[in-house]
Amino acid sequence: MSILHFKKSLTILREIYSDNLSVNLIAEEVQTCSLEDDASEVKLNMENLDFDYYGVKSNGRVIGYIVRSELGEGLISNYTHPFKMDDLVSESTSLIELLQILRDKHPVFVLEKNQVKKLITVADLQKQPIRMLVFGLISLLEMNLLQLIKEHYPEEGWKEHLSFGRLEKMYEVYKLRKEKNEGLGLIECLQLSDKGTIIRKTPKLLEKLEFLSKRDVDRFFRSIEELRNNTAHSQKYVYDDFNVFLDNITRVEKIITLI
Repeated sequence: MSILHFKKSLTILREIYSDNLSVNLIAEEVQTCSLEDDASEVKLNMENLDFDYYGVKSNGRVIGYIVRSELGEGLISNYTHPFKMDDLVSESTSLIELLQILRDKHPVFVLEKNQVKKLITVADLQKQPIRMLVFGLISLLEMNLLQLIKEHYPEEGWKEHLSFGRLEKMYEVYKLRKEKNEGLGLIECLQLSDKGTIIRKTPKLLEKLEFLSKRDVDRFFRSIEELRNNTAHSQKYVYDDFNVFLDNITRVEKIITLI
């Protein structure tokens, strides 16, 4: 495959993950109550269902929402938050865009044909489509880094940046794959951490990818490796700190565009 064809393929893959995975993949149907409902009764229902938010209907349309922790005595109308523009996202909004939106605002409600039908909370970011998105973006990062290293070291000069132990591990993987008739080159047997090491020890690549320092490279690749491992195991949370998670995903996207 030519370099041009390879890069075009990566662009197509990036568009699939960035543009075609939309909010509807993780959104939940909005449970609703009416303006005239008793707030205490609604709160009890929300507690039984373990819901933090309900939509509020008026004349057959969802016109706002309530927060369970705010409910007390009286009517739901006393506790209703009318929708503002930043409460709403289109059903076509991509998951990548959603992550940026949720940094400043949550929950958000999904508009379908000018009506609110669904909502998304931060808890929904632990769902499988987010895992697919994250794993896909990190895989794209690895593929792009591999191509970058190939172009910079056409004669396998990258080997000099790896320790004997890492090279030995790489050759073990290469031998195993060769025995299984998997036609991969030696460089395809590099681990993510190995790619990070090569970037860290190559000043031109360090500058190209806009890393601030060698320590910055190490921190980034450790975080990304942990994030990738978490997404591969469904019993683990995708992330512990949402802001750190979002910073990492944003940087993955940025580095892919720099390559």
